[in-house]
Amino acid sequence: MTIKHCIIHKVERAQPGANLSIKLKPEEHPLEGPMASLFEQLKMTFTRNAQKQYGLFDPDISDNPMPAGLKELEEEKSSFISFTHRVMNHLKQQLDAMNDAFSGHILFVVETLMEQDFFYCFWVNHSDATKIGGDLQTEPLEFINTSKLTYAFKIDIEQWKVDGWDQYFSLIAAKGNKDLAAAFLKFSGFISSVDLKEQTEQFLEVVDQYTESLEAPMAKQLKSKIVEYCIDQDTSGSPIDIKDLSSQLDEEQPEHFSNFVNENQPESRNEIFTDRASLKKYVRFFGRDKNLSISFSSDMYGEEIIYDAQTGSLTFKQIPKSLKAQLAKYLNNSED
Repeated sequence: MTIKHCIIHKVERAQPGANLSIKLKPEEHPLEGPMASLFEQLKMTFTRNAQKQYGLFDPDISDNPMPAGLKELEEEKSSFISFTHRVMNHLKQQLDAMNDAFSGHILFVVETLMEQDFFYCFWVNHSDATKIGGDLQTEPLEFINTSKLTYAFKIDIEQWKVDGWDQYFSLIAAKGNKDLAAAFLKFSGFISSVDLKEQTEQFLEVVDQYTESLEAPMAKQLKSKIVEYCIDQDTSGSPIDIKDLSSQLDEEQPEHFSNFVNENQPESRNEIFTDRASLKKYVRFFGRDKNLSISFSSDMYGEEIIYDAQTGSLTFKQIPKSLKAQLAKYLNNSED
């Protein structure tokens, strides 16, 4: 990992309805030490976030300076500093439309990884805490909360330069403040190109078809292995590589699964992103209401756990030891 460029700017509205101000740093930050550590922590939080969307620059947004600016930066026609200054002014224009008070530090980074460049933007969040000073008095303290990431995006510059590729842009936009989220989306110029839930469901349909001819124990084992691979890829911020997954499922016939996918879903890509929540539901059943919460592995269904659709009842033939102990204690107390 090599950080090529790194800079932090600030945008703030001190109170509702007040004028918006931006503070632009005139030079880049050092590319090592605390700044490198901050970037790595934010990058890890972004990578592991399950709420990422995938897409591209919206071709219908004509006033977005980011695509042209990135191109100039790649061709060395513009400096990183001037590029981020231009982008910050664009952010200010989007935020001017709302009246809420806020304060945010915006971190821009260009990272080179395996000879590929990636452009990151993070809205850095702060949290309040309390410390004890040298005079043993408590004092308020504000610290960077790298585990909380509300607005951020990443652009794979090499994929962006490939004609027809529409998943080079990944983004997080929390929905807590709708106006702020809308402004950040417009600032980024992002538009989603894929429905992750639908794409995941289509992929899992093929998995079901692939395992239909297998005996139940083998089918369950294979499904669990596929889901485990998919979740690991999503956690690392990587797409599912169908060919790589296929080779891991069957070393003797490494292309068997990938060929099956191509035959049954010819429009499917060799690399796809998935929805982590949908994957977990595929191997686990769970539900809750005000008084009840149930969760169990799909491997248990049909043998240790039986559902009667007519009566709506769920029968457990085995329950955890800890639950047995609680029930036994409750029964003893009731008898007393």
